[in-house]
Amino acid sequence: MTWLTWATSVIDIILVAAILYFLYTIFRDTNSMNIVKGFLVVLAVYIMADFLQLSTLAWVLRYIVGNFVILAVVLFQPEIRRVFSQVGQGGSVFHKQYSNVVEELAEAVYEMARQNMGALILIERNVGLRHLMEDALPLDARLSKEMLFSIFYKGSILHDGAVVIQGDRILAARVIIPAVKIDAIKTKKFKYGTRHLAGIAITSECDALALIVSEEKGTVSLAMEGHLAFNLEYENLKRKLYELL
Repeated sequence: MTWLTWATSVIDIILVAAILYFLYTIFRDTNSMNIVKGFLVVLAVYIMADFLQLSTLAWVLRYIVGNFVILAVVLFQPEIRRVFSQVGQGGSVFHKQYSNVVEELAEAVYEMARQNMGALILIERNVGLRHLMEDALPLDARLSKEMLFSIFYKGSILHDGAVVIQGDRILAARVIIPAVKIDAIKTKKFKYGTRHLAGIAITSECDALALIVSEEKGTVSLAMEGHLAFNLEYENLKRKLYELL
């Protein structure tokens, strides 16, 4: 093996590893990881069935494995869209977009906290939240502090619901979190109010973030993965949002 062949093999391995790691960062901490694990189990059972000559089981699993590309496109739509978005936009544009989002959100929630204006803001990441928006008010409006204020103003009919944000767009307002989700964790998180419980409930089942402004205490909290960072300072919240988005 010449040095050129050796160098080419090393570069090949490094590039494959980089691509796999990039895909892992897209899929990790999402419900899609469970699907990937499930497929690996199916693949292992298929190999075992083929080895043991279990013809009927092997035939069924061969059909599933053979059509995995089609299944993947259907099951991983949000993740695939995110991959091409990041590749197409490039790092600087992506960072600039979320820099504006972080600034608008931070300014809005702390101004609302100063005025004791309650709010629940759900931020999509990899896993979509459209299942929560079936009975909500669709907006598809540009994210701005003024828009959030008009939604969560105490005299507004939208005040008691949540909003869903995707990128720099407000997808929907008056999003009502099903009571069953909140009741399921009430016994464990009894010291928190309804907005905090709703944020914890939603983020425990997907990778979304939830910003909660307490109407009673004038505090700002951030929920992620079913855990709550309570009463965050302004700079601390911005730092966390930059890290997570």
